[in-house]
Amino acid sequence: MDKLKFMNAFQLKLLMVFLMVLNHICYIDHLVPDRLAFVFTIISRCVAPMFAFFAVEGIRKTRNLKKYCLRLAVLAGIVFIGNGILKAVFGNFTPERIRPLENNVIFTLALGVVAIALTRWGKEKQGIARNGFYALSAFCFVTGFFMGEWGSVLLPFMFIEYFFQNKKVIRFAGYLLIEVIAILLPFSEPYWFLVFPFILLYNGERGPKTKFSQYFFYVFYPVHLWVIAIATFLVLLYNG
Repeated sequence: MDKLKFMNAFQLKLLMVFLMVLNHICYIDHLVPDRLAFVFTIISRCVAPMFAFFAVEGIRKTRNLKKYCLRLAVLAGIVFIGNGILKAVFGNFTPERIRPLENNVIFTLALGVVAIALTRWGKEKQGIARNGFYALSAFCFVTGFFMGEWGSVLLPFMFIEYFFQNKKVIRFAGYLLIEVIAILLPFSEPYWFLVFPFILLYNGERGPKTKFSQYFFYVFYPVHLWVIAIATFLVLLYNG
């Protein structure tokens, strides 16, 4: 089994970025044939859960959990602002026809990380303070579950990965429950389980420790969405 674990976090994230782009370019009208777009959509179902997995890894390995929470929250805010600006610029073409501007999985990941952090901090408190932290954690969880992109999958998945890391039976039961929820809810993602083969490839190592490797994915996510949104707008404008 250890022979399968030959990819570090940076390599896996690069692979996920590639799959994510394949999925998102399908938003551009007539760029990708329908059959191929379906394939791109299915094979990219692992991307959001994989980044959720690495968000949990980030909680475990970060030196400053508060800064980690803040960094994700700021990025989610930047994505919201950028999407809002482009929606205003594009006018009547949004949001139905320019789908990238509806994406903000960073918001979901941020709520998941904050919810886990609040639960962890709550365990260190007593009495009313502990209950307050738990209540805030529950608020973040519920908000992310119902309002976040991929929320009904990512929020439970992150909690299971963090709090039941060494309890295989509970984790497996949790995965089954997530799949049941994903099948029952019309806005969920039943193919999320395609993430597990990639998790098996993870060797537990971070990879390059440079500013580029640290911030590339934070920058790439919103920028690639906005580039694709602009391309979609230009295609729609050209086609009248």
